[in-house]
Amino acid sequence: MTQESILSLGGFRYLKWSLLLAVGSIVAYVLDEPRTVPNGGTWLGYTLGIIGALLIVWLILFGMRKRAYRSNLGTVRGWLSAHVWLGLSLLVVATLHTGFQFGINVHTLAYTLMVLVIVSGIWGVSVYMRNPSLMSGLVAGKSLQQHGDLLKELDAESRNMAKGMGEEVQRLVEDSANGHIVNGLFGRFGGPGRCATDIAVAALHQMGLQGDKAVRDLYAVQVKRQSQLQRMRGFLRLKAWTDVWLIFHVPASIGLLAVLIAHIVSVLFYYNGNVLYDGHGLIYSRG
Repeated sequence: MTQESILSLGGFRYLKWSLLLAVGSIVAYVLDEPRTVPNGGTWLGYTLGIIGALLIVWLILFGMRKRAYRSNLGTVRGWLSAHVWLGLSLLVVATLHTGFQFGINVHTLAYTLMVLVIVSGIWGVSVYMRNPSLMSGLVAGKSLQQHGDLLKELDAESRNMAKGMGEEVQRLVEDSANGHIVNGLFGRFGGPGRCATDIAVAALHQMGLQGDKAVRDLYAVQVKRQSQLQRMRGFLRLKAWTDVWLIFHVPASIGLLAVLIAHIVSVLFYYNGNVLYDGHGLIYSRG
């Protein structure tokens, strides 16, 4: 049975919620007739602002829920599905909250940070959706530890087969067994690097062309080792790039929360019951 994806969880339950919120916000914005230009200081602007602020706080809490495996507040998959769809609806809610009034101020900074966080989140989800092994930590159904154990078994088999084949073959096998899975920082990100197993495979292939069956058998084992390394390196390379994404996404989310607080405080400071303050620094009388 095909497992339900994160996006379609519960029959697209959270997509329906997000569409309801987004469409409802758009309808309210179209029907609203403010006394001034649409901005965050109208009754609708405040309403959408409150909804948007609550959504931002809730979405940031997902990072905490993701690590609370014993929590009874729903499943991690359910929270992730809601995180994705409601995060997209936030873009509509927050944009309508601004009334399309932007300027060089803390309010526009908060909006800009929110857009950056949402866009980076879309990229992160797309990567995880295309590579579900990142969520399970499994490569071809096995953990990295299991792949490492398989490499050790192949190395033991190669050493046993290389006995009596001469120093050159034994050196190739030893170098292959003692080589690094990745070579430094650039190796982890897929950069060029010297792979002892690749060298061994190439050398044994040339030797096997001379008709030595024992060398061809050893070559086949080293090819298996090469395939194992490629799987592990592919996973580690993708994991490295998603780690870089998290280094941006998480601090940006925290920064958004800080700027959001500044935005709320500044709005409360400028609002005195008689006037409304918009994103350009203009003051509108309520009366």
